[in-house]
Parts: sequence; C-alpha cells; structure tokens
Amino acid sequence: MKLSILFLPLVLAGCVVGPDYHPAPMTVPATWVGKQQTAAPATDTAGWWHHFNDPVLERLVDDALRSNADVAEAAAKIREARASLAQARSGLFPSLDLSADASRSRQALSGGELGGSGGQSGSSTFTGNTFESGFDMTFELDLFGGQRRSVESAGATVDAAQADLGSTILSLLGDVARYYVDARAYQTRISIAQETLASRTDTWHLTEAKAKGGIGSWLDAVQAEAEVESAAAQIPPLEYGFRQAVDRLAVLTGTQPQDVLEKLQVPRPIPHLAGSIQPDPPLVALARRPDIRAAERRLAAATADIGVAEADRYPGVTLAGAIGLNSSQLRSFAETSSNVWSFGPEVSLPIFDAGKRAAKVDQKTAIRDEKLAAWEATVRSAIEEAENALTALDRERAHNEALRRTVKAYADALRVSQAQYEAGLATFLDVLDADRSLATERDNLAQSDADLAIDGIALYKALGGGWQEAARASAQ
Repeated sequence: MKLSILFLPLVLAGCVVGPDYHPAPMTVPATWVGKQQTAAPATDTAGWWHHFNDPVLERLVDDALRSNADVAEAAAKIREARASLAQARSGLFPSLDLSADASRSRQALSGGELGGSGGQSGSSTFTGNTFESGFDMTFELDLFGGQRRSVESAGATVDAAQADLGSTILSLLGDVARYYVDARAYQTRISIAQETLASRTDTWHLTEAKAKGGIGSWLDAVQAEAEVESAAAQIPPLEYGFRQAVDRLAVLTGTQPQDVLEKLQVPRPIPHLAGSIQPDPPLVALARRPDIRAAERRLAAATADIGVAEADRYPGVTLAGAIGLNSSQLRSFAETSSNVWSFGPEVSLPIFDAGKRAAKVDQKTAIRDEKLAAWEATVRSAIEEAENALTALDRERAHNEALRRTVKAYADALRVSQAQYEAGLATFLDVLDADRSLATERDNLAQSDADLAIDGIALYKALGGGWQEAARASAQ
C-alpha cells in the first residue's frame, strides 16, 4: 500500500487532460477551374521574381529582404515566441535557488529568559549574529498535463510566428514586384505621351505652314495646337504616378527615394513573364501558403490551451525542499551541527470558485472554435484568390493580344491618313481621329502589359510560391 502511494504521482504524471489536437483535413477542389490558355513553357513558382529576367527587380527584392521593417518585426515576433516556449518548458523542471544571508540583531530578554531564580525579575538585552546559506527547491508535479499543454501551445505559437514571417515575406515580394512594374509602366506611358506630343507638334507645324501658304485652314492649325496642349497635359499626372511608385518602393526596401531613382535611371521595358505559370494541384499549392499554415498552428495552440484550463480544475501538488547551513558564529558555520534541511509536499485542491475555472474552460473552447472558423475561412479565401488570379491572367492575355492588333491597325490608319492629308485627299479630322485613337490604344496597351505582369505576380502569391527561398535569403 505504501509503495502504491509513492508511485501514484508518477502514474498521474502520464495523464494529460483536454482534447488532443488532430489537424482537420482541407476540403479543396481536385483541380483548378481557371487555367492558362497558352502553349508556352511553364515556369516554377520557386524564386518566381527571377522569371522576369530583370536585374533591377532582383536587386530591389534583395534590398527589401535585408531592410524591410515588417520583416524585421515578424522576425522579432519569432524570437518572442521562442522565448515564451523556453519559459513554458522550464515549468517541467524543478526550480533551484541559492541564497545566503548574514545579519546582526539585538533582542530584549526578560528575567525568566535570563535564568533568574527566587522570583527575581529584570530584563537585559542580547546581541548576536546569524549566518545562513542554502539551496531552495520547488517542483510542481504536472499531474494532469497542464504544463505539457502549455509547452504544446507555445510550440504551436512559434510555428504560427514563423508562418507569419512567411506571409510577410510573400506579401513583400508581391508588393515590391508590383510597384516596380507600376514604375516601369509609368515610365513607358510617359515615353508614349512624349512621343505623342512630339508627333502632334510636327502635325501642328505642318498645318500652320499649310495655312500660311494658303492651302490649309487656320481652323486645322488651331485644332492641331489644341491637340499639342492636350498631349502635354497628359504627362504631369503620369510623372506623379511614377514618383508615388518610387516612394513606395523606397519604403518597402528600407532605402531612400533617391536610391530607387538611381536604380530606375536607365529605362527598361515593362517586366514581361516569359511562358505560363503551371499551378500545382490545389491541395499542394494551398498547403504551401503560409497564411493557411499560420491559421492551422493557431488552431493547434488554442486546442492545447483548453487542456491548460482543464488541468487547472484538478488538484495540484508542489514539492518544496531546502538544505543549508545556519549558525550564530562564523567559525562554526561549516560544521555538521549547522546543517538544516526541510522537505515536504504542498497540495492545493480547488473546492469552490463560483464557476470561474469551468468558465475559463468554456472560454478556451470558444476560442478554439473561433480559430477553427478562421482557418476554414482562410482556406476558402485562398481558393478564391487563386481562382481569380488564374482567370485574370488568362483573360488579360487575350485582352493584351487584342490590344496589340488594335495598336497596329491604328498605326497603319494614322500613316495612311497623314499621307492622304498631305496630298489633299483627306481632311484634318481624319488625321486627328487616327492620332487620338492610336495614342489611346498605345497607352491602353502599356497598362495591359503592366496588368499582365501584375496578374502573374498575384498568381504566384496566391499559389504561395517563393517565400521559403526568400526567407532563407533574408536570414543570411
């Protein structure tokens, strides 16, 4: 019987209350509905920004991974979570403290304490020293697994923080690439607007010369001058949009706008993604997404927290002990007679708390259900994001091809109308219509080229690609 009592704590130490966590299966479609209508070779999602073959974009990505404030914040949160995990693990081990004390005190003593006889009374004082040193140990037995559930929760929180860093990096990669595309698109549109301005200026000079020679209309000359001013008015808003993109890139890369301007000083075309993006099956692609991983890990942590709250409803046993030396004289401090020690268990048993502990279990259960719903919502949103990105990229390809044919047709129309106008076979209105249409469609094509690149970036982001490689690069 006595042996059974001694081993009872060890038996109870294997007991862990609360629900065990089992990952819920993701309900996802077997295949994507949206697909790419192209025979171009597929590109891998890992390191996707390299597929644009743009060294300036790659340098900006490197700068962002090294200096972005959001990445630094997410990395600090990982260190915070790891420290919390270390604290939780320490609860599984005894706590040992060393203490030492030396004091001198003075006390008043009564006659009886002095050893007087015959009813003799009086008082005196006693002055003495006390020297103490020893080790104090406390150890809370994890009888119902509360400490182990705490470690489980803290470990899942570390995983969630690491996944959050992945989400931050994935968003950063997408934002840097997108604003770089915007900057190059504005540069291209500014160039188109300047070319349009130069062309309309030549047309204005031509109509003015014809009017002065009596073979043209001054109305045509005035209209041509108005078209020149209209073309000039298109440039300042585009320059402002370019500066906005530059300023945003400076924030993302942790640099100054002037540094970004220097990188963009040499004009380059709008980044173009060669080939198509062949997405992995939904289950594979979604399992790679860090936001889904973070939501799943928070669900695991919330499930473990239920066990922590549940264990608090059961009895607790703490073993406390001390061993040391105590003496009133320093010379006899190290002698065997100065040894003191104590050891014993402390038992706490919840009896009545007006339902506080039970309510805490209910609270943690509700939080677990919230995290489950959040995880399911994250999965559904990820499916929607990927499907939209696939469809957008596929339809933008068709739109872009149609715009290219349109631009070619209007360029031919402008050349013909200009030749006929100079020969007196067409009106100036014909030239204006062709010129306006060509300028509009060239600008539309530049925006479509940018949209095509941005849609590709959005698809890479939706498929969760590239963040692992970038995370390793940022850690170096």
